[in-house]
Amino acid sequence: MKTNNTPAIIIGSIQEFYNGREPEEIYTALEIDKNCFDGWIRDFGDIANELLKLKDENETLRTMFTNLSLVNHSLRNSLDSLTRKDASVFDLLLKKRGKGNLSYP
Repeated sequence: MKTNNTPAIIIGSIQEFYNGREPEEIYTALEIDKNCFDGWIRDFGDIANELLKLKDENETLRTMFTNLSLVNHSLRNSLDSLTRKDASVFDLLLKKRGKGNLSYP
């Protein structure tokens, strides 16, 4: 029986179990007995489950951030393009803003 299983190995093995790997494969690979693995699930199962949820949420947030960054980049490019083409319109708007009158001419 192996006794040098770190918390990372314990949590990782429980996550593998939650992801569908057979428990016999897990505790055989770790050289532990069934009762030990069952104890890990009982003691650390909630932590492993929470970590899986946090990993999923983190991936969702990364995807959202990437999408928003792409939209931001696209909008900045559009604004840069617009300001180059219509500088006179922006000059007019800035003058009106300075006077406090932004109504349509």
